[in-house]
Amino acid sequence: MDIKSDNTIFPIDKKFLKNELEKNEINLQNVSIRELNQVVNNLSSHFNVDFLRFEFGIPGLIPNKIGFEEEIRILKNKYHLAGIYPPFDGVPELKQATARFVKNFLNIDVTAKSCIPTVGAMHGGFICQSIAGRIRSESDTILYLDPGFPVNKIQTKFLGLKEESIDLYNYRGEKLRDKIEEKFSKGNIGGLLWSSPNNPSWVCLKEGELESIGNLLTKHDVIGIEDAAYLGMDYRYNYSVPQREPFIPTIARYTENYFIIISSSKIFSYAGQRIAVTIIAPNLLERRYPNLRKYYNTEKVGHAFIHGGIYPTTAGVPQTPQYALAAFFSAANKGNYSFLDEVKIYSDRAKNIKKTFLDNGFQLVYEEDMGKPIGDGFYFTVSKSGFTGDKLLFEMLRYGMAGIPLSTTGSTKEGIRICVSLIKDNQVSLLEERLILMNNSILPILE
Repeated sequence: MDIKSDNTIFPIDKKFLKNELEKNEINLQNVSIRELNQVVNNLSSHFNVDFLRFEFGIPGLIPNKIGFEEEIRILKNKYHLAGIYPPFDGVPELKQATARFVKNFLNIDVTAKSCIPTVGAMHGGFICQSIAGRIRSESDTILYLDPGFPVNKIQTKFLGLKEESIDLYNYRGEKLRDKIEEKFSKGNIGGLLWSSPNNPSWVCLKEGELESIGNLLTKHDVIGIEDAAYLGMDYRYNYSVPQREPFIPTIARYTENYFIIISSSKIFSYAGQRIAVTIIAPNLLERRYPNLRKYYNTEKVGHAFIHGGIYPTTAGVPQTPQYALAAFFSAANKGNYSFLDEVKIYSDRAKNIKKTFLDNGFQLVYEEDMGKPIGDGFYFTVSKSGFTGDKLLFEMLRYGMAGIPLSTTGSTKEGIRICVSLIKDNQVSLLEERLILMNNSILPILE
């Protein structure tokens, strides 16, 4: 049966929607992405109508053939690899290609030894947190620069670690430096985790901020965890040419206390194969912390990551995706594959979708980036006067639109995360129709 985009079904009856949420034991203030995704699937099926899916932060592009062609080639020409366990620290081809990639695009020098593949960025983040939160017995807390990816905090909780937060809405520049210094000075912070561009605000840390953070990481011996899921996707600058300035900003230029996680999911649209790489600072790779021995039978960070993190969780990363990622990196290194140009469609799409929300009475929550307009990318954040995030989401669901409340991201602000990846160009007019319907319905309430 064809799914319709008919707007006549809207608004969905309030009682029906409340019952659906209660039946699934869902509170929109703390709903997870996957929980909301299931509710939206149920509503879409029940009413036989398409929802505009802003809630799911997944790539909406078909990946370049570079990746899967390399996997097929490996399976055909090296089919014996299917019967061999992968090396825990990764296949040499990927490790070497990664080291060249970060030199070409981030202008940092690491050896292949520092580059370790994981089963997606979440796997890498899990191991990074597990080490950072255990370098000292008293440093059992991960500090987040929020808003952020909600699942990272589920990992923190799963690991039995504690969390603290700084909302980037309130702290930028010197204020951010001073607030981090205040947090670090207590001695309980083992790791600092952030993404830049940020999920969901699309705020990007500046070189001066990264320098300040790097100095503080070194001073207080805290490990920075740089989640580079959207590497170079700040399209206000051109980071697409290898070995040429400007280079992608990174904490690695300012400290030896870092993990950098580079995922294939967004920059290469290769999410289904679950492949990422964590780059460990060369000095940190060899550093010893006596407290780690309680958890990993070693004091050395690099050994703990590989044999205490990867081995007991996945026992390595499937080999053909490793070769695929190596092929992506190699093509980018040679200048044969402009991955940032390929995913620029998200930036173009965000401009149109953002304008449609603003033209229909919404406001941007995170609208400035150090005094400049926020960039256009994978996400942006919206609010509407008179509505908390959960109440606004409830009304959006009634009109066939889904998003994630900022309350789940660590933000102190009310609003909704909008992801543009699954919205097609021909759906922007549909979005406007539904926003107009919604506005006409809620306007009497607001008055």
